Amino acid sequence: MTGQHTLREETNRNGELLCEFAYSNNMVVMSTNFRHKRTHKITWLSPDQNTTSQIDHIIISANKKGLIEDMRSMRCPNIESDHFLVKVVINKT
Repeated sequence: MTGQHTLREETNRNGELLCEFAYSNNMVVMSTNFRHKRTHKITWLSPDQNTTSQIDHIIISANKKGLIEDMRSMRCPNIESDHFLVKVVINKT
């Protein structure tokens, strides 16, 4: 189960498998539930710096999805990787 704020309209087979897994286990792909600028949805950048994708996700049980207040990728920290850090804000109450 995904939200309406995906990076792209279509997904590949791995994305389909993730959605099937989430659905069959009553889970939600939270990374697609928050409205952010395109740049904050991107979690991977190709070595040639031309191709981007949203391939790192947070999934959670559907009955616990209210615990996640926000999530987005962080482009600033240089972690010497082609992936960006994913920041999740969790409601502690």
